[in-house]
Amino acid sequence: MNKTKKTTTKPTKRKPTKAKKKKDQGLLPYILMGIVALVAIWIILQPIKTETEPKGKDAEKAPHQASSGKQTQTRRETPAKDEPPQPGTTEADLEPSIISTLKELGVGENLYKRQKRGNTITYQVPLDQNVYDLYYANMIIKGRMEKAGAKMVSAVEKGKRQSLSFSLPQSKTTWKLEIYLDSKAYRNNTQTKTLAIVVDDFGEIGGQLLDDFLALPQTVTFAIMPGYANSVPTMDRAHAQGRESIVHVPMEPIGYPQVNPGKGAILVQMSEQEIRKTLTKHLDQLPLCIGINNHMGSFATTEKDVMHHVMQVLKERNKLFLDSRTSNVSVAYSEAQKAHIPAFRNHIFLDAPNISDANMDAKIQQLQSLSQSNPNLIAITHCHTRDKLVYLQKFIERITKAGFTLVPLSKSGRYYVPQII
Repeated sequence: MNKTKKTTTKPTKRKPTKAKKKKDQGLLPYILMGIVALVAIWIILQPIKTETEPKGKDAEKAPHQASSGKQTQTRRETPAKDEPPQPGTTEADLEPSIISTLKELGVGENLYKRQKRGNTITYQVPLDQNVYDLYYANMIIKGRMEKAGAKMVSAVEKGKRQSLSFSLPQSKTTWKLEIYLDSKAYRNNTQTKTLAIVVDDFGEIGGQLLDDFLALPQTVTFAIMPGYANSVPTMDRAHAQGRESIVHVPMEPIGYPQVNPGKGAILVQMSEQEIRKTLTKHLDQLPLCIGINNHMGSFATTEKDVMHHVMQVLKERNKLFLDSRTSNVSVAYSEAQKAHIPAFRNHIFLDAPNISDANMDAKIQQLQSLSQSNPNLIAITHCHTRDKLVYLQKFIERITKAGFTLVPLSKSGRYYVPQII
């Protein structure tokens, strides 16, 4: 009986021990996984600790370490929306370029207005229409802004206004320039009155008459007809004096061929190749001339394609263009601007309709009136006779006493306009 009881009690003591071991072995993988997870979480959270602000001696080292790029980059604080841009930040980068460009255009701080609404900064910019047109000013502004790293967002034209919008990479700000023509804003600006005098038709005259014309102030510009006996000698002598000269290029007038502009004229029916060949021949013959103006050309200067071909040649040769304005509907000046070459316009013919004292009085009065809105004027006269020389000498004496300063052609009007990049 005692043996039977022993055999029955021993198994009951062993069974709980085996179950406990199995249970402990089943929890071990989960415990290990939990430890691994905690270690992983700790490692992931380590970069956050490096973003905390350094203390003590480490705070002094932090700026140097950040600049060297060895430490993890810290967070940048986002400025408040109403906080003005700090000097040197991206938001302020285009401001100096805009102000500098407006100064180049002759627009003083008292003339333009600046407004900021949200992320848009707008400049209201009046331009002197006697010096600029919107197309030319547009090109200058666009070139300066692109040079500063800006991109044109939009360009909208409304009547006599243009709205040019620019942005910078990584900036939410848009800079808008509203440009428009308003000469009234410039009336109170004190400016020197200048007059450039161009004498046409040199090339045929020589001898003492040419010598006496060469005795005129060196600021007087000579326009020389190509292909005549005295064309090259006149150019050489003018250049030796430091005097500017231009080629007086014959162009087709209304009424051609009854009205003859002379040999080597640029005609409307010419092809582009013929125009290039003709004009290149004239420029090669008179290489010291700094540009051209048209002789006659009341028809040719109204033809856009003809003038476009002419301006392309001048651009390639780095020459200027003076529109003699023998037609009220000439497109020559605007085509010269589109070609991005120095462009000028004649304002008055001094010896038309005659060279009487009464006519001189009328011309001086007209120039005085024109100078109220445009202080930089250009006048054309001719060199055919000694009477015309005497008339011009007397005119120069009177116009200088009237307060005008004589300047070479290249220093008139467009001299104050910055070049397009």
